[in-house]
Amino acid sequence: MKGSFARIAIFLLSSVLCSAELAAQRSSDLPAPRAPKRVRITRLEQVLPNARILVRRPYSWLVGAHYGLGLKEGEKLLIVASGIEPLVVQALVVAAQEMGVTTDVISKDVAALTRRLGREEFDYERFDPSRHLAYRGIVSRAVPDWLARMIEDYDMVLGFAGRGTQYGKIGRNRTVRSSRLDFSRAEQLASPALSYPDELLKLISMKTWNTLVNGRNFRITDPRGTDISFTIDETNLERLKETRGMSTYGKKSLERPIANDASIQLEPQLNRRPDARGVMVSQQAGYIPQGIKIYFEGGQVTRVEGGGAVGENIREALERFKNVQFPGYYPGPGVGWLEEIAMGINPKVGPAGPLRRRSGMLQLAFGTDRHNLVNDEDPTLAVNHRDIDFFYYMSCEVDGTKLVENGRLTVLDDPEVRRVAAKYGDPDALLREDWIPEFDEKSGQIIYPAYEEDPVSP
Repeated sequence: MKGSFARIAIFLLSSVLCSAELAAQRSSDLPAPRAPKRVRITRLEQVLPNARILVRRPYSWLVGAHYGLGLKEGEKLLIVASGIEPLVVQALVVAAQEMGVTTDVISKDVAALTRRLGREEFDYERFDPSRHLAYRGIVSRAVPDWLARMIEDYDMVLGFAGRGTQYGKIGRNRTVRSSRLDFSRAEQLASPALSYPDELLKLISMKTWNTLVNGRNFRITDPRGTDISFTIDETNLERLKETRGMSTYGKKSLERPIANDASIQLEPQLNRRPDARGVMVSQQAGYIPQGIKIYFEGGQVTRVEGGGAVGENIREALERFKNVQFPGYYPGPGVGWLEEIAMGINPKVGPAGPLRRRSGMLQLAFGTDRHNLVNDEDPTLAVNHRDIDFFYYMSCEVDGTKLVENGRLTVLDDPEVRRVAAKYGDPDALLREDWIPEFDEKSGQIIYPAYEEDPVSP
C-alpha cells in the first residue's frame, strides 16, 4: 500500500514539474510586456494636433481607427457632445474654426437617452440595412428623432451612436455627413494611433482583409486554452455583401474591409450551415471573468463553465431562448450563435484604447442581433449580442497560415508593408506594438501602466 502511495506521489509530482516546465517554455515564446509612457492629458495643446488631423482628413472610412470629417471652409459642423470629454470637444471646435467652419455643440442627458429596451445606446429610428439600403443604393444610418429635426442645417454631424453603420450620410436627401466619435476621451485623441500614416494603415487593413475574406478554414488559439475552428463558405460571403457590404459602402461588395469600431470583421453565422466548434477561455480586458469556458459545436454555444454571475447570466439566456427563432440569417433557434470575429490592426493603440483596435487583438461575439433586426421585427424580443475581447497572445490561422502569432499581426512583417513604413520613418518603430499588456496572474485583469508626471504641467 505504501508503495502505491509513493508511486502516486511521484506521478503527481512529475506531472506538476512537467506542467511547470511546459508553462515556462510557453512563456519564453511570448513577447515580454511593454507599455508607452503615460501622462494625463489635461491641456489643449496635447490634443489639438490630432484634432487638426481629424477635421482635415478626407471623409472616408478607413479601418484601423482612421476616419476623417472632411471639413471645408464655410461648412457647418454640429457636435453631439453627450458622451465626449469637454477637452476633446474644445479641441475639435478650435481645429474646425481654424478652417473657417462654423461649429455648434449640443449635449443631452445620456441617462435619459439610454432607457430604451435595455440598450446602452442613444435612441434610434428602427431600420434594417439589408431591406432599406438595398433599394436606395446609399450609405446611411439611423438618426434619433430629436437630431433629425435639426441636422438639415449642417454639413457634418459628429458624436452620436445609433444603429447600422457608424459612419455614413443622413438627412432627407442623404447629404449630411455623420460619424460617431470613437476618440471621445482626451487620452485617446492624443494617441499616436490617430496620427498613424493613412497610406500605411490602409495597406495593413487591405492585406489583413484579403487574407480573411479569401480564407475558408480558420483556427483560433491562445495559451490559456482557447481552441476554436470554423469555416467560411460562399453563402456566407454573399450574405455579407447583402448586409454589411450594403450598410457600410452602399453596394454589394467585399472589395474593401467590412468593419465596425475600426476592427476588421467576419460573421460565421452567415454560413449555410454554421460549423464553429471548440472552446473559448476568457483572458480579456473586459468584465467577463478569467477562466470562463464557452464551448461551441455546430456554430453555437452548447455549454458554459464557470464565470460567476456572468457565466450564470449566459446560461440563463441560453435556456430561456433555446426554442426562440430570431430574425436574420440564423439557421435555428437560440441565442448562442457565433456571429462576429473582429480583428484589430493598429499597432499604436495604447492603454487608453479602444483596445479592440490594437493589432493582433481579437474579439469574438455570440448572440442573435448582428444586423439590428431584433427590435425591428419583434419588439418583444430581448437583444442578445455578447462580446469577448481576447488580448492574451492570441494566434489565428487562416487556411493553415498564421495571420496572428502570439498576439503579433504577421501582416506587420510583410515586405511591402515595411517598404511603405520606411517612407514615414523607421519601419521597426512604426510597426512595433507600443503596448503589450501585463496581466495579473491571480485576477486575470490587465495591469495598466501608472501615469507619469508630465514635465510640462505646472
